[in-house]
Amino acid sequence: MNFSPFKNRYLLINLLIGIGLVSIPFLTSPDLGSGLELLKVKPFQRSLLSYVLLLLVFYGNYYFIVPEFYIKKRWFWFLGLSLLGYLLVFNLPQILIPEHFPNNMGRPKMPAMPPEPRNRLLPFGIFSRDSYFFHYIVVFLLSLFLRLEEHLHSVQNEKLATEVSYLKAQINPHFLFNTLNSLYALTLTKSDEAPKAVIKLSNLMRYVVTESDQKMVDLKKEIAYIENFIALQKLRLSEDIKVTANFSGDFSNKKIAPLLLINFIENAFKYGPSAENNSEILIDLSINEENSLFLRVENTFSKKYQDEQTSTMQGLKNTKRRLNILYPNAHKLTTTVASGRFKVALQLNLS
Repeated sequence: MNFSPFKNRYLLINLLIGIGLVSIPFLTSPDLGSGLELLKVKPFQRSLLSYVLLLLVFYGNYYFIVPEFYIKKRWFWFLGLSLLGYLLVFNLPQILIPEHFPNNMGRPKMPAMPPEPRNRLLPFGIFSRDSYFFHYIVVFLLSLFLRLEEHLHSVQNEKLATEVSYLKAQINPHFLFNTLNSLYALTLTKSDEAPKAVIKLSNLMRYVVTESDQKMVDLKKEIAYIENFIALQKLRLSEDIKVTANFSGDFSNKKIAPLLLINFIENAFKYGPSAENNSEILIDLSINEENSLFLRVENTFSKKYQDEQTSTMQGLKNTKRRLNILYPNAHKLTTTVASGRFKVALQLNLS
């Protein structure tokens, strides 16, 4: 299995934190010199169980609670699970290992002392010696910080990978070759469409080069880019291939991550046209007053799609990952293959 340097770094940090937490009750126990008999000492057992629970809280936060609830802004569940974690650390050792000492083990008997008073104004006695409140806060914040830092690196790496992959996908020799051949054919027939096509190609290349490194771009620019892309693709298709593209709604004053939608449209043109049967490509993109964007792409697929289905699925997988990072809990994507047609439906909240 191949781990990135960052993954190796965070895995090592997690292991060191785990070893450190489990070691604390041994290193701080006054009965450390008693050897294996230490394991029979009730205060040590409670302390060890508390630190094991703190370790479980750390890993639970890092691997599940923070990515699933904090990053996705599901605050109610995040706060509820965080409180539950502290209650377990505070109460479970006291319940499972009650306060009593064996007669032949542990510290010498001392005169009975009144119980330590707890501040009734503070819930769960958080300043008491056995509350582990500050230990919990440190472990909680540490897991939160490390997970958010890893998430930030992941987002940055994903952004760089996406920029490179889309740059290669859109400005590549195959795409330019087909487009330039189409332009050449237009010039031979002295078509009035030739100058317009040159401008569209220029605009498309300029957009990819200048806008792909932006975090967000104007939705109108993204739509114009898609329209130019469709127009250039249609130049190389025969009249037997039916292409329908509809754009509706007010796209002004709205932002979107650049080059987010083009993969679905590009796949339709890459795998849809076929000389074997009548081919059809349908693209419908709209936005409503609640800033919800809807994209529907349908196409008949050719034998080329069946032969290269693995690469197609990988492209969709990358786009899904990008949606999960940039629009967590703000999108719904479904893809279906039925009756010789590939269908994509995306709903995206731009608010």
